Amino acid sequence: MSERTRNLIVGAVSVAALVVIVAGLAGRSGPTDPTPQERAYQLEIRLKCPFCVGESLADSQSGVARDLRVLIERRIAEGATDQEIIDEFVANYGESILLDPGGKRWGIALWALPVLLGAVGVYAVVRLRRPAGVPVDSEAGSR
Repeated sequence: MSERTRNLIVGAVSVAALVVIVAGLAGRSGPTDPTPQERAYQLEIRLKCPFCVGESLADSQSGVARDLRVLIERRIAEGATDQEIIDEFVANYGESILLDPGGKRWGIALWALPVLLGAVGVYAVVRLRRPAGVPVDSEAGSR
């Protein structure tokens, strides 16, 4: 295949990809405000049930979880922001109430460490790779 043909194919694929991206973005509607029920559910899935092991408020069927879901709905009706509600739960129960505490403390390092180790591993494999046919031992060629 000639270089000109190859360049035409690359250009056509690039234009097609751009058209698909623009069409996908154009089809999106603007952001809408969530309903109070949607806000409550989004908070419930972010917060743990204080008495259940690893279960969100949304998933838990305990009486305490039901009471806390009612509390969230009441705070939303009173006009509290999502962050204010989360801050209240953290103040009352500690950060362990959050199912996803975010990038605080060691969280970022724990996610970045495997990526870093993988990059070092790839570098080591590429760096230490020997060309085919080259003997490993210099004496092996003289035997």
